[in-house]
Amino acid sequence: MATGPGTEYALNVFATTKAATAAVPAGHEAAREQFVLTPGPAYFAPPAAAAGGALQVKRTGDQLAFAAGDVRGEFDTKAGRLVRYERKGQRVINQFPEPYFWRAPTDNDFGNGMPERLGAWRTAHTRRPVQRVAVGEQTAAGLPITVEYLLADLGVPYTVQYLVAPDGAVQVTAAIDMTGKQLPELPRFGMRLELPGRFGQLAYYGRGPWENYSDRYTASFLGTYRDSVRRQLTANYIRPQESGYRTDVRWLTLSDAAGQGLRIEGAQPLCFSALPTRTEFLDPGLTKKQQHTNDVRSFDYVCLQIDLKQRGVGGDNSWGALPHDQYRLLDKQYSYTYTLRLLDGPAAAQ
Repeated sequence: MATGPGTEYALNVFATTKAATAAVPAGHEAAREQFVLTPGPAYFAPPAAAAGGALQVKRTGDQLAFAAGDVRGEFDTKAGRLVRYERKGQRVINQFPEPYFWRAPTDNDFGNGMPERLGAWRTAHTRRPVQRVAVGEQTAAGLPITVEYLLADLGVPYTVQYLVAPDGAVQVTAAIDMTGKQLPELPRFGMRLELPGRFGQLAYYGRGPWENYSDRYTASFLGTYRDSVRRQLTANYIRPQESGYRTDVRWLTLSDAAGQGLRIEGAQPLCFSALPTRTEFLDPGLTKKQQHTNDVRSFDYVCLQIDLKQRGVGGDNSWGALPHDQYRLLDKQYSYTYTLRLLDGPAAAQ
């Protein structure tokens, strides 16, 4: 039995009816359970360093260009952000990763007053002046770039560390420090990016196949799933709200018909949603507005939310109960790491 980083084993057990009755057919699933046999950290242990390409870096003023094989990218050191990332001239990302902390309120959220109580996070990402950008020394591991921001409306430091690897992959580590601040609970800690709509073929290794949340996932088994972005928005909710979420994700890909696109790999379990619309179009504001899901317009893009965590949905009393504390984001510090990798063909999208 193979072991090592990137390998894990799970035992799925199903109980089905043996004989038919007047109410239940034979073969009906009555119970299920999954037992993950590999310790969680073992999957994410750093693999042995693979032989990479030769990373070439050129800095001209505020523009830092890099190239590795057929991957090309550019970082704006004044704005503190990645502005280009392509493979063979193929543009895959329209909007590069940026912090995002809000979720479209659920029915339970309205029941417990979340839109008002946590509202400081709705636009906390919008004003984040750059405090400092540091480009480190290039090593065998790659080129490190650190960007320090201030979430100006809250007075909270937020840091993103990039590591451009010799093979052209870009590792992203985001961290927030709310020490000493009296702030409302975070709805989510993560980042979002946007891809053109043609990258609408989704594959992932995590919990599925249906949407799941930190306090609603035991019926969603860890496995490899494939779907399309256009099916991710949960259409049978009466009102638009947070939907299409997946937890315990190891990796995910978004690709086009030719297998080109983007792969995201977590250094720890990730959570994500990939929707043809943005959270802003699912959020009615401070009141429900009595909108319906068919009022939500789909766009020709993929809004990809990559999170460490999102607040649980709660609602033990069927209306408004807060999530249990273990499913809330109550800590003062959070950080997580994931890697962006450009795909080149169907085999890479698996």
